[in-house]
Amino acid sequence: MKITVDSREFAECMGKIQPAVSVTKDKKETLESSVQIMMTKEQKVAEGYVGLAVAYDGKKQLFSMFLAGELEMEEQKKDIFVSGKRLCDISAAMNNGNDVPMTLTVDKYCLIKKGGSEVQVPLGEEPVIIFPTNDWYLRTSVDTRELTELLAKGARFFKPGDEGSVGNVCLCFDMGKKKVQVSSTDTFKLAFYGMDAEFEKSKILKEMEGKDAEPSATLDKDGDLLKVEVDGEQLKVLAKFLTGKNTEICVYEKYLYFKSGTDIALFMAKDISEKKYALAGVKNMAENHSRKAAIHVAPKDVLDALTIFDVANQGEDPFVYIARDESGALCLSTKGKISKTLVACEIKGDFQEMVLHSKILRQVTMNYEKEESMVIFTGKSDESILIVDKDDSEDFNIISRISVE
Repeated sequence: MKITVDSREFAECMGKIQPAVSVTKDKKETLESSVQIMMTKEQKVAEGYVGLAVAYDGKKQLFSMFLAGELEMEEQKKDIFVSGKRLCDISAAMNNGNDVPMTLTVDKYCLIKKGGSEVQVPLGEEPVIIFPTNDWYLRTSVDTRELTELLAKGARFFKPGDEGSVGNVCLCFDMGKKKVQVSSTDTFKLAFYGMDAEFEKSKILKEMEGKDAEPSATLDKDGDLLKVEVDGEQLKVLAKFLTGKNTEICVYEKYLYFKSGTDIALFMAKDISEKKYALAGVKNMAENHSRKAAIHVAPKDVLDALTIFDVANQGEDPFVYIARDESGALCLSTKGKISKTLVACEIKGDFQEMVLHSKILRQVTMNYEKEESMVIFTGKSDESILIVDKDDSEDFNIISRISVE
């Protein structure tokens, strides 16, 4: 088989699926790191033939299409399996800006040629590929820009490498409120964000309603809520992968399906049979917060004050001491107020001094950097800090207070 492709377009395709090419911790390829390339003479368009490239690393699977200007093969359909890491790396290296076509000739190995360069890439073993079927539970279509912003804010506070629920991102499909909700936590900080969505229920899901659903190891149905947990580290690749105007989301029992333009991503659902992400508890923390004091402040001012704090502190003590200054401003200081900076704000209610981790406060405040204002709610001495963009917002962040002697 011989395929002729545009080197730039093919490199873009390989770049999209490369995060799902299996490699070791030191970035070396494994026996399971093959990329599957599927070609068919039946998928012919005016510009050539449509090809499909797929990679799967056991936690996520990425599909991306490319165009072959010329296709030579005896069969009507043919799949080839090529060493994934090397194919992606060579494709990137040959994407050097000139318009010379690139060819892939497959026999005992894959010979990649462009101009005066040619590289032999070994063939790989056939990977395990999951092809989506019609047994989905729920689906929706949302604006891609809104979805990527939702993930950027709601899916960023998981604990990398943790095999428990704090290493996961919880995606909740609230059919009652018609919202897609995302939450993550590393136990020190927490985020919860949602976006509007219209849902289509499958026959499978409709038959489950009104009945006691059998427990699933990967799917949690609770009334109008359908919840799935995904490894947070894996989900990080999704924002760059989604390039179409809209994104279709389908909930399957064992994975989440995202389709944007012609690209498809599958993320394997985590086993929640032993421990689930405590989403109900997360919501209760916000709904039942005592909100004894409310601080209305500009996020930019808080970030600027933290920059001054970091310079003054020089990494000696990560804790920022927060109090109300005599002028009514918010005072951020090092221990003993050796160094301090004031932030203009409006404080309502019974505000008491508190201590927070400066890095965590910065990370959470970054979720509001595009906003003109945010509201910091404080409560009882043993309560965490609740932060929202406006008083009645359903989206929120939570920060644990630091207890010091």
